[in-house]
Amino acid sequence: MTPNEPTRPRHTLGIEMSNPSAAPIDQQGSTHTVALWRHDDGGDTLIASAPMPNMQRGSDGIMWCIESLCTECGVQPNGIDRVIVSSGPGGYTALRIATTTTKMLAMSLGATIIAVPSPLVAAVAIEPADRPALVALASKKDQTHATRVDEHGACEEIGIISASRLDALGIRSIFADTHLPTSIAQQARELGIALCPVRLDARALLSASAGLEPIEPIRLSPRYAREPDAVTQWRQRGSG
Repeated sequence: MTPNEPTRPRHTLGIEMSNPSAAPIDQQGSTHTVALWRHDDGGDTLIASAPMPNMQRGSDGIMWCIESLCTECGVQPNGIDRVIVSSGPGGYTALRIATTTTKMLAMSLGATIIAVPSPLVAAVAIEPADRPALVALASKKDQTHATRVDEHGACEEIGIISASRLDALGIRSIFADTHLPTSIAQQARELGIALCPVRLDARALLSASAGLEPIEPIRLSPRYAREPDAVTQWRQRGSG
């Protein structure tokens, strides 16, 4: 670049599709799946975001969504130099699509990757009055994957828990989707713990990524709360 040539604007793309069952977050009843920021010497500015198109499969919809957003904002592919992705825990298929898409974009565009644990994304939307809180994701049977958010908004991964653990966590509220086990919801009510809808939105990714270091594409993989059923079944067939 010559001394008189203007600096080309650089952009960050955010992808959040880790938990499709998360609650809508905007007035139109949508959770935004992708977000786009412009960053320069003055910092980062959110310039656009969008939900996943209706009636589109995740694998088709996410690329359509990204392309449409960039076209709308006049952003060329080589103008994206960072991709932030919500990496789970969450849904098996959704996380595979999100991380695979992120890897493909990073390798083809030469962009860096920041992988953000999904509970950190959820924590951005939790108000101070609701803390300490628990983010409950990837629930199955009588268990859920728990992350504690303290009074100051700092997150601590607890791991897989059942209802018996709630009393010792000292929380005011639980943020979860509709799959929260009945046993945990019932115990929460008995303890006076509020039940709230978890919110996961691409527009929270930049804040949630603060302090996280970029990783190489080869190191990016979904964070599952437990071994996916498909993997378990495949392994059992192989040993049968």
